[in-house]
Parts: sequence; structure tokens; C-alpha cells
Amino acid sequence: MLVNVLPDARFFIVKSFNEDNVLKCMEDGVWATQVQNGQVLTSAFANCRNVILFFSINKSKAFQGYARMATAPSPDTPRPKWMNGIHWDVSPPFRVEWLSKVPFEFFRAGHLKNRYNEYLPVLVGKDGQEIEEECGRQLLLEMEQFAEAKAGVEAARRGAKKPIKRG
Repeated sequence: MLVNVLPDARFFIVKSFNEDNVLKCMEDGVWATQVQNGQVLTSAFANCRNVILFFSINKSKAFQGYARMATAPSPDTPRPKWMNGIHWDVSPPFRVEWLSKVPFEFFRAGHLKNRYNEYLPVLVGKDGQEIEEECGRQLLLEMEQFAEAKAGVEAARRGAKKPIKRG
């Protein structure tokens, strides 16, 4: 399980107004954020081994998955095309490695409280909100377990649809 192999980690919420931008990021592994968030993420990336980003599209009532920062924001990283439609100051782009693209509904995480956000449920947070380490690890664990269970159910359904071979 990832939660056991990600020492020295920091966790953040990434919010997006636009589903297409998140889907494109899932394809090309490149993201950009608000300038102030870029500065925080650059510092986190420089000072710890793993920066985990929980992506959520506004009004989706879910996390769409999570990714690990693979590079710090850098002007050397090619800009994703979706950045052309952004009308506010953004950080330089950075690469992410998607670890899960399985949606995780907020109701499944409502019991987790983020000490870094006045002990509000972890699902409450603006773009760039840091999640306290214990809460972040628990969210990661629960998202992993949910994804594994979902994969098992889907595999069982596929197996049930196979014709029975008769000798």
C-alpha cells in the first residue's frame, strides 16, 4: 500500500473549476496552479520526498484521484494547452505522476478532520489547502482501499460474464 511506502510526505488539495483540465492532466501529467500555491508547492517539493495532491473538480462532490508531484513548477516544463484559457496568474507548470484516477465521493471522507483547516472535514478546502499528515495518510489509505475494492468488484463482474465452458 502506498500509505506505507510514502515517508516524508505532505498532502494538498487541488481544486479545479474545469473538469476538462483535470482530465487533460490525467492524460499528459502536467498541471499548473495559482501563483501563491505554486510557491507553497515548490517549497514542499524542495523539502520533502513526496508531495501528494488530491484533485477535486468544483461541485463534483468527490476527489477525482490523487497524484504525486514529479517535478517542481518550472518554466522549462511545456505548458499544457488548457493553460491558454486561464485568465489569472498561474504558476509555471509542473509534472505529476497519477497514482489513482478512481473518483472518491466526499461522503466517504466526511469523518476525516483536517487540523490545518480548523478541524473541518478534509473535503472542505480551497485550492492549495494543505492537509495535516495523519489526516492525509488516512485519506490516501481510504482512497486506496476503495479503489482496490472497486477493482475487485469490476473484475468479479467481468468474470461472471464469461461463458461457462462445458467439457
